[in-house]
Amino acid sequence: MAWDMKDKIVLITGGARGMGAVTGLELARMGAARVILVDWEGEEGTRTRDAINDDVGRQVAEFYYCDLSSQKQVHGLADYVITTCDALHVLVNNAGVTDSIRRLSEDGYDMHVATNHFAHFILTHRLLDLMKSSAPSRIVIVSSDAHKAGDGVDFDDLNNEALWGGKPSANSGAFQAYHRSKLCNLYFMLGLTERLEGTGVAVNALSPGYFVNTTIYRNTHGVLGFCARAVFGLLGLCGINTPEKGARSHIYLSSADDVAGRSGLYVEHCKEKTMSDTALDKGLRTKVWAWSEEATGSHYE
Repeated sequence: MAWDMKDKIVLITGGARGMGAVTGLELARMGAARVILVDWEGEEGTRTRDAINDDVGRQVAEFYYCDLSSQKQVHGLADYVITTCDALHVLVNNAGVTDSIRRLSEDGYDMHVATNHFAHFILTHRLLDLMKSSAPSRIVIVSSDAHKAGDGVDFDDLNNEALWGGKPSANSGAFQAYHRSKLCNLYFMLGLTERLEGTGVAVNALSPGYFVNTTIYRNTHGVLGFCARAVFGLLGLCGINTPEKGARSHIYLSSADDVAGRSGLYVEHCKEKTMSDTALDKGLRTKVWAWSEEATGSHYE
């Protein structure tokens, strides 16, 4: 099955900077008709929009402000897309956060849970009918090999409160919360793969690689924050961990012919990679899915 980006409509969360911005630029260069960049960083988002349009010489990119940790705002984003787009061919669920300070969303959820997982669970659910009517279409979910770096989801601590141990800030708590959210991304991808079989909507996930300099760790404090900045800075000087390199798998799953019609893949650097045994545990996936539906009100068929 051939795949051509010409005239495709694309939505990218976390599109203001980093890998999301790079993905938007490259898909616009490939001929996408409309690229909707979504982010909470308004000034950066509008600059990225203008830079893409200047680069390709046409008004293809637009920016939509949305705090993805807010379920209300995610629904507002979905309403906007449904009312202004007659099709949606590529949805890149890219946005993610990690923050050593314990913060809750306006809905009362840990920010890692709210932004990295629930936002995309809700958004994808709201846009599925549009993507089915636009088939063949693709959903790309950005996970991480950090999903292997912990004990998995704690069903006695789904909101990650115990990870901070009563402290307002904890780098170890933030990393474990991030680990759990990236594991949930894979549960989401695998669950969608089963539910979307035969619809023409492909869904795959990726790891962008290690220590990609996307500023995702900019809110990390203390020793871990210092080390992260030092490592990112050094690798950046060597050209090893640039957003351009990290975004290659985003672009690959969004546009490559050889993944057309394929689902359930987990790739890194455009090559298939093995998920952890925990990620492949269907019993755990079923429990996470039920919790996600209850917490968001997004009930999939």
